[in-house]
Amino acid sequence: MMEVPENHAKPSGRKIQFPVVRFFAEIGDPDKEPLLHLGAGGPGASMGLEPENASDWLWVNYAGMTIEDGRDLIVIDPRGTGMAQPKLACDEFIKDADLAFTRNLSTDEESRVFTYSMERCYSRLSETADLAQYNSATVAQDIDALREALGVPQFNLYGVSYASRYALTIARDFPDSVRAMVLNSAVFPNIIYTQQLPEDVIAAYQRGLDYCGQDTACNKQYPDLKRRLESLVQALDESPLTVETANVHPGEQYPFVLTGQRLLRVLFQALYNEQFYKELPAIIEELESEQADLLKPSIASFMGLVLDPNFGDAAGISHFCYEEAPFVDFDVARQSAANSGILGGSVRSDIDMMQVQCRIWAIPSAPLLESRAIKPRVPTLVMHGALDPVLSAKDADKARKKLPNHQWLLFPQLAHDVISASDCAEQAAASFLDQPEQPVAEIAASCRKEELAQQAELEKKLAELEAEREKQEQDGATRGASEDDDQRNRKIPAGNRYSEAH
Repeated sequence: MMEVPENHAKPSGRKIQFPVVRFFAEIGDPDKEPLLHLGAGGPGASMGLEPENASDWLWVNYAGMTIEDGRDLIVIDPRGTGMAQPKLACDEFIKDADLAFTRNLSTDEESRVFTYSMERCYSRLSETADLAQYNSATVAQDIDALREALGVPQFNLYGVSYASRYALTIARDFPDSVRAMVLNSAVFPNIIYTQQLPEDVIAAYQRGLDYCGQDTACNKQYPDLKRRLESLVQALDESPLTVETANVHPGEQYPFVLTGQRLLRVLFQALYNEQFYKELPAIIEELESEQADLLKPSIASFMGLVLDPNFGDAAGISHFCYEEAPFVDFDVARQSAANSGILGGSVRSDIDMMQVQCRIWAIPSAPLLESRAIKPRVPTLVMHGALDPVLSAKDADKARKKLPNHQWLLFPQLAHDVISASDCAEQAAASFLDQPEQPVAEIAASCRKEELAQQAELEKKLAELEAEREKQEQDGATRGASEDDDQRNRKIPAGNRYSEAH
């Protein structure tokens, strides 16, 4: 555990801690500085360092660019999240949400429930924590204190999702402490996400629907998906469907009440994973028959995030209210949401809730610096998925051009967190870290092309095996029906053991 002042301007004041795990290289290279993984993003997401969660995945996704390549890997949970002390999690929200999602609540009723949750959470946590001290700038100070404590001249920084903002902030505030950066599915301070949230969310749904629409066979099998999804949202808001879902609470079924607005939330979260895009059309079709078996894994994943006791949602609210909300024109965002149609319904309530949370938190606003583009000279690799629902590839492409010394890799058919989904992305990051000034785009593009070809071949073989299995089942059913006919045509003697048993 790394101990730092909660308020770095008051070094003798209250102390907090955050966890640090160091995986040592199999054969260490003294010339290779460690790679520091800045956490799971969110902000507020846990890296899974807890004893009940920790497993090989903590390092296996990064082994090729660290421990197998002579470079140590250091993993943390940032202040307020995961195993950090204090962990700024709203237990009140978890308990209320656990009950709320089993009830048919209107959007207004749900908002009132969660507003009350936030009020109780703030009242409890503000007694023992200065919630104004949980933001990207203070995390950057924590990291430089860690670097000094470890005696490391420079870090290589790895930031995925919101943790990429940490990396950019560290490079801005402590440029001499950073050798190179890998930004995976990055967010950028100069993009006011809430301002464009309605259009971004609608665009994410559209990418999900277009994934099928751009395939002739899929489009023929599942036509007019947008209209059908909009109709589903309206129908479920009028008459919700209770979906008995396993894997929410161990050993029991969870009666998730699926309204139209909750369907939108579940789908948006599922779009973080590119594998879901292939499943979406069949899910829409099944829901039209008032069935939701195919959606159950996505509901369980959604509720797993909502009910995660290690998610530092209070720390996440502090980040938002300090470094983004002050720069949002909520009237403009609200007007945009009002014009976003049926698929923008959940966004309208989200924008209202964001503003309510910041009124409750009542923390000071960040200086204007925190809304400006960061332009460090540090060599930077920016990797993005073409299907990313958080920030469109177009916007990411525009934002990354502010970086004066960077390389850009766009991965087709990948969504959020490309390194977890593609060996090619990790190999590109490994090559970049070894020689940050050498181009990696051409090798990465060639690798990804081959990776997609192998994936298509595998999917083809799996489809053939599935078709063969179905054929065998049909043949077996046909033979069984024929044998039954034969049995029915035979006369069974009276008193036969079979007849008695029957």
